[in-house]
Amino acid sequence: MRRAKGHSADGDLAKLFDALAPVLIPLDVTPSRLAQVARASFVKAGAKQAQLRSGRPHLARIAALTGLSRSEVKRLVASGYKSDASKLENLPRALRVLNAWRDSSIYTAKGRPRRLKILGKAPSFDALCKAHSGDIPYTVIMDELERRKCVVVTRKHNQIAISRLKKSDDRTIRELSALSFAAAFLQDALQDKLVLVRRKQKIASSSALSDAYVETAIANRLTDLLDQLPGLFANRAASKRNIVNVFTLVSKAKT
Repeated sequence: MRRAKGHSADGDLAKLFDALAPVLIPLDVTPSRLAQVARASFVKAGAKQAQLRSGRPHLARIAALTGLSRSEVKRLVASGYKSDASKLENLPRALRVLNAWRDSSIYTAKGRPRRLKILGKAPSFDALCKAHSGDIPYTVIMDELERRKCVVVTRKHNQIAISRLKKSDDRTIRELSALSFAAAFLQDALQDKLVLVRRKQKIASSSALSDAYVETAIANRLTDLLDQLPGLFANRAASKRNIVNVFTLVSKAKT
């Protein structure tokens, strides 16, 4: 049996996911969760290409287009193209352990998570991890939860407890903002019929000029251009209509 040759798109897809992965990891988006979202999107796109005369999605053709099973296509179509991305098994392992700690009757008392021994028989943190973290050692899970400020560890007394402090979500806000911009940009950029200009421009400058000066000059010039664009087509006597979306992204060149 001949092996299918890799598509030339694989390299560009790898670059895309190389850029997405550092943004998605802080947002607790795992490969499994991403795959669930992707399946729903593929079925939705396939449904636009494969319809019966009645207008209903042609399940078998969608399955043929996407490589998914017919039963999975049927489930996703019936759900309105909603994925099961929020399921517990799609979370990072550390969060699976944390959820089990909060929900399991063994590890709670009067509905609240117990303070646990780190090592020892259940209920202990080690036993909790063995049940819910797969093959990942309890020390790695503990370090990750401590990094996230989800737990307070007292190693001297062999104890660990869920933290009551609310952690700052400033980074999450930044990552979500970056993801939102990238999603909006790609949604427009990949629609050939709508794109007016698709261009990446490299700009060189004298080594005598500081990076800060160059960055400020470019940012100011682009800001002025964007501020003036709406006025180019304005006509107060006529009704308004939206004609273009303009995305602006200025980034430092990799050296």
